[in-house]
Amino acid sequence: MAVVTISRQVGSYGDEIAALVAKALNHELVDRSRIHQVAQECDPDFSNACKLYEEERKPGFFESFFFKDPSYTSLFESLTFELASRGNVVILGRGAQIVLRDFSNVFTARIVAPTEIRMRRIMEQKGVGAEEARHFIDKHDRQRRALIQSVFDKDLYDWSLYDVILNTAFYDAGSGAKVIRDAAEAKIQPTAADDFNQKMKDMAFAKKVESHVKKHVITSAYRNITVSAASDGVVTISGFVSEQKEKANVEKFAAAVPGVKSVINDLRTTELSF
Repeated sequence: MAVVTISRQVGSYGDEIAALVAKALNHELVDRSRIHQVAQECDPDFSNACKLYEEERKPGFFESFFFKDPSYTSLFESLTFELASRGNVVILGRGAQIVLRDFSNVFTARIVAPTEIRMRRIMEQKGVGAEEARHFIDKHDRQRRALIQSVFDKDLYDWSLYDVILNTAFYDAGSGAKVIRDAAEAKIQPTAADDFNQKMKDMAFAKKVESHVKKHVITSAYRNITVSAASDGVVTISGFVSEQKEKANVEKFAAAVPGVKSVINDLRTTELSF
């Protein structure tokens, strides 16, 4: 096995199912302490974004604009690849299903349930009334959807992001976990774990460099910059910038990231203005 990502609606048993799946597969459940450790290693300039990655802060109206920034997207991707590089892990939320969706040995699941059922579960868990439970669910759903939209420009309701969507209306946590475990085992075939883990580490480092570059250089869909990295510290920069001076600056910013040994600058220049 390799990596399982579980996106969940509050009150759907998603957290309980994730814990049981991790135990059944003998995987590590990436808990808050591990995520906190990874987030603390962030560039200090990204401290607010890292707190949001930990799900310690909720995105408000102005924050949703604040996080519409390519450097934050690259940062979130870097953190997720870093978590995945441990191998044999179950990652809860944080857009991991988006970042890791193109890897055959990653299984992505979403756990859902009808609102009325989620309300009953929240009422039992928190000892609150129906109105408060409904408000809690509506607010949580809006915030999670807005965060994913702001950072990744994706919709949590895009079902193509998931290998399996499980409605737990008629499942308890144990039977739901069995469905996810069996589906994950059916998809993910044995692979060279060391190769996969190193690839994840390289991707994490590349996205770290990419986020640092995008913090200093304005990019867009028309002038995007991407970074790839090899395990020897050599990074390759591709994409478009407006002029040669900016091309040199991008290389300088990339080279300044600790761990970068050399930079291959494949950027091209364009006079397009958008």
